Amino acid sequence: MEIRAARPSERDEVLDLLGLWFGDRSFFARYNQNDPRFRDQLCLIARDGGAIVSTVQIFDRAINLEGQSVPMGGIGSVFTREDYRHKGVASALMRLAVETMAREGFEVSLLFAERLTFYNQFGWRAVAREFSLVANTQALRVPAHYQIDVFDPSRDLATVARLHRAYSGRFNVTALRDNADWTANLIYAGNQPEQPGAGSKEYFVLCRDGGQIRAYARAMPFAGVAMVMEYGYEEGANDAMAALFKHLGEAASGRPHSLPLSGDHRGAAILRIEGAAPAPDALVSHTAHDPRLEEHLAGAGAIVNHHDDRNYMWRVIAPEKLARRFGGTAEEASRRAFAMFEDPRSLYWTSDRF
Repeated sequence: MEIRAARPSERDEVLDLLGLWFGDRSFFARYNQNDPRFRDQLCLIARDGGAIVSTVQIFDRAINLEGQSVPMGGIGSVFTREDYRHKGVASALMRLAVETMAREGFEVSLLFAERLTFYNQFGWRAVAREFSLVANTQALRVPAHYQIDVFDPSRDLATVARLHRAYSGRFNVTALRDNADWTANLIYAGNQPEQPGAGSKEYFVLCRDGGQIRAYARAMPFAGVAMVMEYGYEEGANDAMAALFKHLGEAASGRPHSLPLSGDHRGAAILRIEGAAPAPDALVSHTAHDPRLEEHLAGAGAIVNHHDDRNYMWRVIAPEKLARRFGGTAEEASRRAFAMFEDPRSLYWTSDRF
């Protein structure tokens, strides 16, 4: 059994293995082929008898911690062929992943998992965070002059990227994006498709006021509901953000759109929840980090509730490097990092999930 990093010539074999997971090889190929930070040495494999039987990928990201760009290794695409499970193969790859991240300069690591006890043994720790359920969105009272437009990357990306930096940059743990990261993220944002081969299309909309973009939102279907997987708005433009929540709730429920539209909104159909019409207009999103927005949404007529997400796990890889960043001992720096991971004001967008 070989436990090592993949070679460039093995990329197709890795994708063939991952294709057994959902029956959708193309979903994983979108990352491997479009992620500007993909490196073969971060794609780990177990090869036995001439075949790749297990793999783990480290996703090279950077996150904001107290205004600093901190290298973060995301663990994803963890898959073992069925006849090699419960034989220690995945465990060997996870140990190699920790060694690789330390060698490659990553300081912290994030993964999303259901098998919490499996990853606990390698040093990852579950951190409680909350998703928000924003209901009664059709009742949101918003100014009627806002216009809902469709995002055009060639026209709007610079403004949206600025909004992202200004809004998301206020919160710890958010993933940082340069131009290459944005281009890639627009290709592979979202979660696995609900149907093999369906892809993970998103509905990306803007709220304009007098032609100027005041807010944006990115939405997708997720586990039978509509999820707002990322958004951003100008300081004080809570009404513009509420207008987008109202519009997305109408799109998900099949209700008529109540705000003026610009552009081609046929993509809104991906949010349509199956069932009796009109369907519920509730949206899943991240708002717990932003109490002012939640207060505004509630005051405008929405109902906001929180639900625990217990599949969110963090690990400190290089505590001594964090100590040099933040001061104190390595142990104190690790505690400081986990305090940020656990803080309800911290934020990691679903759009940055891997």
